[in-house]
Amino acid sequence: MTNLYYKNKAKKITDNRSQLLSEEVKSTYYLLVGVIGFLLLSTTLTYLYISSQKSAKGYLLDKLQTTYEDLTTESKELDAELLDATSLTNIDMSETVTKMEKPGNSD
Repeated sequence: MTNLYYKNKAKKITDNRSQLLSEEVKSTYYLLVGVIGFLLLSTTLTYLYISSQKSAKGYLLDKLQTTYEDLTTESKELDAELLDATSLTNIDMSETVTKMEKPGNSD
């Protein structure tokens, strides 16, 4: 009878015992590899996303710079036309001014 008692007690002890050390190491190893894999994948995807955003911003910046240069050139041309139109020699030579009479002439 004492043998049965010790058998049951030994069985209860082995049932309550946690995993073997080698099994715990394996499960920890798989968990570590999984976490490192997840971090590597998420880092790669984030890098690719940021790189694609940089490309898009670079294209937009180049397009805006081209538009700015075109508008600057057009502004300079319009300023030159304005200066030419308001210069004194052009005003004196205009048809409207040549048809006018000078104030001192009372003919």
